[in-house]
Amino acid sequence: MTYYNSYDDWKLSNPDDDGHYTEENNVIEENAYFKYSDGRRWVYGMLTKNGWDIRIYSYHRIPTIDIDEFEPTQSEFDDTIYRMRMNYTQFTYIQQDEFMERYNTARNLLDLMMKDETSN
Repeated sequence: MTYYNSYDDWKLSNPDDDGHYTEENNVIEENAYFKYSDGRRWVYGMLTKNGWDIRIYSYHRIPTIDIDEFEPTQSEFDDTIYRMRMNYTQFTYIQQDEFMERYNTARNLLDLMMKDETSN
């Protein structure tokens, strides 16, 4: 059995292979800003071109920032949006300003809480 150190070496030894199993790197075109509701509260979110999923939740009127990572491809981006649209009936796209307002509110509160905790 022959072992190859790289795809290029293997491809040179198999010129008839069409490479159908390789995935093209589809780049995300722009960030998406959205909000959705489960019927009780709104969740604000942003999916970035670099593969970050940022959500602003509000539990008992305390805003919380949740950050996740996903594979930064357009297909994964579209799948994430599709899953949210299927799970939440109240899903809408929003402007960046509306998301940033919620993000800044949550960030300022978290900064204040951290300051209180570290000053004790």
